Amino acid sequence: MRTSRPHRLPVLAVLIAAAAATTVAAAPVRSAPLFERYVALGDSSAAVGSVDRLQPGSPRFCSRAADNYPSVLAHMLKVAEFADMSCSSARTEHMTTPQTGRGGTANPPQFDALTADTDLVTVTLGANDIGTINVNVISDAQRELIRQRVGAVLDEIHRRAPRATVVLTAYLRYFPPGGGCHGFFDQGGQQRLTDTLRATADAHEARFVDVFAATGHDMCQPPGANWVNGPSPDTRTVPLHANVAGQAYLATAIAAALPDR
Repeated sequence: MRTSRPHRLPVLAVLIAAAAATTVAAAPVRSAPLFERYVALGDSSAAVGSVDRLQPGSPRFCSRAADNYPSVLAHMLKVAEFADMSCSSARTEHMTTPQTGRGGTANPPQFDALTADTDLVTVTLGANDIGTINVNVISDAQRELIRQRVGAVLDEIHRRAPRATVVLTAYLRYFPPGGGCHGFFDQGGQQRLTDTLRATADAHEARFVDVFAATGHDMCQPPGANWVNGPSPDTRTVPLHANVAGQAYLATAIAAALPDR
């Protein structure tokens, strides 16, 4: 299965102002690209954004938006080449096998975009391997499964792209600490998932960006303050996922965590 060809980055109109309002410092503007080739891997938490701004040529079931955090980050960093392979419902197995769904051709194995000259890789992955409904009550066995599978993903990225800075992200916070809304309540599962992903990144030579730590922007907050949608979004974005402001925050947080080169 051939992967879609990396594309030159189009001009993006992004909500940088929304990200600038956070406590994460914006990355400095540089005249030369900090990274030359950036590959984004992951599930819907990386893929989605505005439902009316899907990336041309991408499978519709992936819901891969032109204002998701990989696209915003690529614009911020002014990378020369950018390949976004993220896709809704992706699991770790879809790094090496095609992913199929309704609407469009299969999404190629996400690892197909990795090359020896890739110098930046972001990864948001793992929740679908245990079933998203289980994330809030994640068990020790499920944590071990994530450690093994996501750890293997990170190892293979290093093998295929040995020059790359590899970044693993947490998932945005869905509930206020100890609170809840829309019939859902914080049971500590997201914190345990975040701790598991952090330990996995540390054990497999990846940088970890803890976007879960940010509070006051979960799906229980009012429109304009929330970075995560509830079941009925107030904007043209995906229910129970990051909205455009949330994706802009993710991009800014990752950019601030990257090394100077």
